[in-house]
Amino acid sequence: MAIDLSKKNIERLLTEKQFAVWDYLQKADRATPREISEKTKVAYPTVRQAIDKLMRLKKIERLGQGRSTSYRKLRQS
Repeated sequence: MAIDLSKKNIERLLTEKQFAVWDYLQKADRATPREISEKTKVAYPTVRQAIDKLMRLKKIERLGQGRSTSYRKLRQS
């Protein structure tokens, strides 16, 4: 069964805090989890969980490794 991940449907799949992370990443070119936490006022562990979920949904990609790891929205084809 395929899941439609349009904007309206992704809102249904994410909690309010997860959606705040997604919304921030749509506006930012790239961002670190710490930056997302500070800008959205969402707790760091919650940001990490949201990032994991967005990665599983193939909505964002990881850039770099270690402390310099950042994330950005995948460009839709």
